[in-house]
Amino acid sequence: MPTRREVFQSLAATAAVAPAQAQSGKIRHIDIIHHSHTDVGYTDLPSVTRELQVRFLDSAIEACLRNPSFRWTCEATLTIADFWRQAPAARRAQFVQLVQKGQMDVMALPFNQAPFMNARQWRQAMNWLPASLLKQLNPRVAMQNDVNGFPRAGALLCLDRGIRHLMMGINADMGGPPFRRPSAFHWKMTDGRRMFVWLGDHYGTAYAFFEANRWQHGQAKGATTTLRPPYAGDHLKTDESSLRASQAHLLKRLAKLEADGYSYDRLILSYTNQWRYDNDPPFPPLAPFVDAWNKLGLTPTLRLVTATQAVFDMEKAVAAVVPTYEGEWTDWWANGDASGPREVAASRLAKRHIEAAVSPVWGPSNAKIDARVSEMLRDLCLFDEHTWGANVSVSQPDSLDTIGQYTEKSLTAYRPMGHAEWLLGQRARMHFAGKPEAIYVVNAAPTEYTGWVKMPGIDKPSVWVEKLPARSPAKLGEAPKSQPNEPSVEIGPGGWPLAASWSGMTKPLFTSGLGDLLSVWIAPPARRSSQMKPENLKRTAAAYGATKRTETPYTIVYSQPIEHPSLNSGERRVELFRGEARATLTVRLDRKSRNSAEAFFVLCGFPVPGVLPEFTNGGVKFVPFDDQLPGACRDYVVVDGWGRYSTPEGQWLWVTRDAPLVAVGGPHTWQRITSKPADPEKLWTLVFDNFWHTNFVANSNGLMEFQWELAWAPKIADPAGLAETLVSEPLVVVQSGLKESP
Repeated sequence: MPTRREVFQSLAATAAVAPAQAQSGKIRHIDIIHHSHTDVGYTDLPSVTRELQVRFLDSAIEACLRNPSFRWTCEATLTIADFWRQAPAARRAQFVQLVQKGQMDVMALPFNQAPFMNARQWRQAMNWLPASLLKQLNPRVAMQNDVNGFPRAGALLCLDRGIRHLMMGINADMGGPPFRRPSAFHWKMTDGRRMFVWLGDHYGTAYAFFEANRWQHGQAKGATTTLRPPYAGDHLKTDESSLRASQAHLLKRLAKLEADGYSYDRLILSYTNQWRYDNDPPFPPLAPFVDAWNKLGLTPTLRLVTATQAVFDMEKAVAAVVPTYEGEWTDWWANGDASGPREVAASRLAKRHIEAAVSPVWGPSNAKIDARVSEMLRDLCLFDEHTWGANVSVSQPDSLDTIGQYTEKSLTAYRPMGHAEWLLGQRARMHFAGKPEAIYVVNAAPTEYTGWVKMPGIDKPSVWVEKLPARSPAKLGEAPKSQPNEPSVEIGPGGWPLAASWSGMTKPLFTSGLGDLLSVWIAPPARRSSQMKPENLKRTAAAYGATKRTETPYTIVYSQPIEHPSLNSGERRVELFRGEARATLTVRLDRKSRNSAEAFFVLCGFPVPGVLPEFTNGGVKFVPFDDQLPGACRDYVVVDGWGRYSTPEGQWLWVTRDAPLVAVGGPHTWQRITSKPADPEKLWTLVFDNFWHTNFVANSNGLMEFQWELAWAPKIADPAGLAETLVSEPLVVVQSGLKESP
């Protein structure tokens, strides 16, 4: 199984060193940015990584103080926040002074972010540092490395803060950049504002432009304890012979770059230490290398510089000639999150609990509540950070390192899940303290609620409420009788519903195949990423047992066993509402323990042929295919949890509770589609995917549950609010009326 380092070895040329030569190409100047790529995990436990990054920042401060030519860019504000909590006052002052005089640099983002954060998380991410410190450091550029995309929700918040430059160092493994790189473009937002984007080469390629041979010293696993990082003299040597050999190698790389279409006369390269590529310390000899290069008069000229200075100068040089693009920047790497479906479900439950806990139904918040919510959101942001596990998580799925890393990662989903539920309970108890004796049911969501609620101590929903007003409590009593609007159900040969319609509809709520399960897998002898080509991928559709039909006074339920070679057992269940055009689909899968790569998709189809859905990510609307950057991922997209189809016959709302990845028009595993599919009315939720060859989970198994809500109305004015309500859980509070103990 190839490691990330082995993949990157292809970045370095292996040609013999040629004599120094005069520059004949167009590139006359190169800016080199030096930083440590922040993976919260991957090389070490997340907690170890964070401690190492603090030490690296301290080492960078020392390198700057010792050599005025040295420059360091802080990729992640997470590290600065960790450093600030433990650094002495004198060291803090040195750091701020170095930043303010331009020898050190601070980027605007807390870490390299996968596209799963909601709007509330994005606001938290942009406030990772204390306001007073943020003002002193004044970050003016955002940087995102490794990850293959960046949500417009984040870009818009950056622009709100005066941050109008974005630097991307995409890792093309299992994905790729949207355009040829390196290059620059203006990214136009939904409100007309523009962001200057430097679409740089991979974040660690600068070394390979100057050295023909790869540095191998940190190749072995456990490099933090068994091998040392490179020292001065290991590479980037400053004697004349070595410098001229480096120039010869560089000119070959630049000639190829220009032959591939690069047309600017300056270039930005990113340098990370060559020990492990990721989570690495500074390499102080880089500054003497650049100084010696320029002193010898070699071309192109080099400058060791901060990211802010580099991208500002690049913008001045090329802004007039770069193109402008619009659209959501969807991420190829997002599918990795589906390797841990239970943890993703826990994180989404935590987000729902937080929304309920801060609902105005409980009255105003206070500083203590805000602080607790902020702490939970920080955990959830860390869960949605792009690093999901060890570099050996797939090659050694049962190793202690793999288990340890994912345990720490998982806690950032489960911990806020538990604490948000606790906070919600506290707010409810305080709100009803002193109220008359009764059983209260509270709808904390933004639209009225009809459906089942859970009574305390009972596992399954057992009490029905109807038209409970938005963000309101009510005493629990006998549910009002629904207005008769029985669904007309078309049944298939196996007894499973093919379609269902209610009065007022000219087309059904869903089409045939609702809840169909399909797996995509690699045919032997192909292995994961090594031969991830469409011709090597096979599909296996599930089979289904006998359908069971049951009724309640309010709903009609159909359930059916699922049979699939990868499952111990499975079930799909659809509940049709008797009073409104609505259905709840639940799919439960008990996956067998197996390391072989596969992906599971679940289908929801709608009677709107050719119509594209409207989605949001981070609260920002986009329509797939119509509103995406050219070359961004179209095989699947990440959504906040809902999609809406709009037609003259009404509007259809699809809401996914647990799994936020969806493929529009087909299970497009590694298809790299570029244009609208023939059947965009079919939404295939990606509920499980372990195709990744590293970092993500190799073998999630056991019971997993996924749920969807489907609804229709002539017009849905607030799809986000309705979606939040449909997956909400009204809270039942038993108020005894007795005086509370102090």
